[in-house]
Amino acid sequence: MNAVKPELRALLDAPVDRRGTHCEKWDGLEEHYGRADLLAMWVADMDFPTVPQVTEALVERAKHPIYGYTDNAEADRRAEVGWLARRHGLRVEPEWIRFSPGVVDSLFFCVRALTEPGDAVVVQPPVYGPFYTAARLFERPIVKNPLVLDGDGWRMDLEDLEAKFAAGAKLMLLCNPHNPVGRVWRADELEAVVALARRYGATVISDEIHAEFALDGRHTTRILSLDGAAECCVMLTSATKAFNLAGLRQSSVIIRDEALRGKVAAEIERAHAAGPNLFGAIAQTAAYTHGDDWMDAVLEYVTENRDWAVDFLRRELPEIRCVPPEGTYLLWLDLRGLGLSHRELLSLMTEGAHVAVNDGLFFGEEGRGWIRLNLATQRANVVKALENMRSAIRSR
Repeated sequence: MNAVKPELRALLDAPVDRRGTHCEKWDGLEEHYGRADLLAMWVADMDFPTVPQVTEALVERAKHPIYGYTDNAEADRRAEVGWLARRHGLRVEPEWIRFSPGVVDSLFFCVRALTEPGDAVVVQPPVYGPFYTAARLFERPIVKNPLVLDGDGWRMDLEDLEAKFAAGAKLMLLCNPHNPVGRVWRADELEAVVALARRYGATVISDEIHAEFALDGRHTTRILSLDGAAECCVMLTSATKAFNLAGLRQSSVIIRDEALRGKVAAEIERAHAAGPNLFGAIAQTAAYTHGDDWMDAVLEYVTENRDWAVDFLRRELPEIRCVPPEGTYLLWLDLRGLGLSHRELLSLMTEGAHVAVNDGLFFGEEGRGWIRLNLATQRANVVKALENMRSAIRSR
């Protein structure tokens, strides 16, 4: 990582009013929480302005008054190939890439393309809610391989995972870095998953949308970098999470194996979803081409927010358990030590602290008593949110 430029640091730290911009995170508070006067720490996007060159590229294209049907440009693939090589040391051929409107859409496409009704799908709760939806929507039974929280943090239960594959599970939905617990899976852990999938003839779909947010000098091991992964793994990725472009709807499905790629590509075509979003494609290419310094600045800022938040919780709210995340910009907080029901905990956050957080049950029953807090915002917001939580808890 290069030294962060002061002007980028200032860009991230400056407050930005997002209200009135069709912003789900801020404009949706009344609808989702029943009141609009909350500090929005929920939706997993960032309150940071994107890469300046992205804005410039979008404005330049917007000057042309026609926004018709759009082709997948070879330059877009080359920009993504270059980013993956430069930032992750991963060699990807342009033909391995298929575009999709979003990573969640891609989960749905992969489940339909690679399984049949009745085929079991493995998830690792607590995990991002659409993982469950992708299986249930298409009548694929969900098989849980719960993550284990012990003294060293979160880990996979590989013995249980093998049992699930041995019992016939055909597909695994993997999250790396994991949302919400923040683990960046080590190469040896992922190698074990791939080896089990190959042994039992299963396929692994790896959601790597948070891949850029590996903290403390870590690097996300991309699934396709592993020996043996080509024939049984699909990599889902997007610039939208990394560069705060979610509203532009653009992502990539990257598959090395030609037969596997053909099945998923056919499902994307079947849904008429293969054509790119014009502005999404332009933004992604500009971000992958010009976004290195900006990304370094964001990583530094998020890491400092995490460190401040974890230290505050340990000093001021020791009854809240927090395993410092290795990746993502999210805090997964265990509030069970407060001795309240799940509904009471959520009410305490909304009505007492005036902070909008993610309900832990969105991540499965294993999230009961937990909340998720977004740290990708200005430090002043992080400070206010946690101080408000402290005041609400202490005044009960």
